[in-house]
Amino acid sequence: MPTVSELIHSSFRLIGAIAAAETLETNELNDAFVSLNQMLASWNTEGASLAARKRLTVPLTAGGSNSYALPERPLHIESASVSSASGAIDSELEIVDSTGWEAIPEKLAQSVYVRKLFCDYAYPNSTVYIAPVPRLAGTLELWIYATVAQFASVSASIDLPPGYEIALRYNFAIALLPEYPRSQGDPSLPAQAQMFKAAIVQLNASNHMRSRPVPIPAPAA
Repeated sequence: MPTVSELIHSSFRLIGAIAAAETLETNELNDAFVSLNQMLASWNTEGASLAARKRLTVPLTAGGSNSYALPERPLHIESASVSSASGAIDSELEIVDSTGWEAIPEKLAQSVYVRKLFCDYAYPNSTVYIAPVPRLAGTLELWIYATVAQFASVSASIDLPPGYEIALRYNFAIALLPEYPRSQGDPSLPAQAQMFKAAIVQLNASNHMRSRPVPIPAPAA
């Protein structure tokens, strides 16, 4: 597997900023490393690099609080449910915004069925609020976007899902152009970068299609 340094150098070569056997100075390499991680973080927020979904679970106490700190800050909660400790009850939750949460008149009312969830998405630690308060002990289950982690160092090996490495290489080359305006890159470079990134977006969109209710046929007369 290539290293982060090798990917950075290959992006510089794509725009003609360095020759085939040339290496970047340490300061240039470190600056590029920061910029590469910034671009990857941007991809995470726009959904381009969402290669998977991740399951978070939070234990719930019977008749306890209606707010729970999450073990990690989610970028986006796709779905949520609450199951009782016995497994007899499983409630799908409606994810609401702040307006929907404030519309709940009795936030501390108790029930065996939990109906609503609101997340404040605070940084760095997020809290979710649920209503009604569960009368039974159980587990809150959340499915969140699993983002691609930023690179730890320039010497780290790149281990990404298929298609990501070349998309990063070409799109990072485009991101470098404002700082290297005199570089002579291939005129087709922007179109190629867009194509490689679009392939990732399309694949992830098809892998994570939203479920649709299956219509129940009417009983025969």
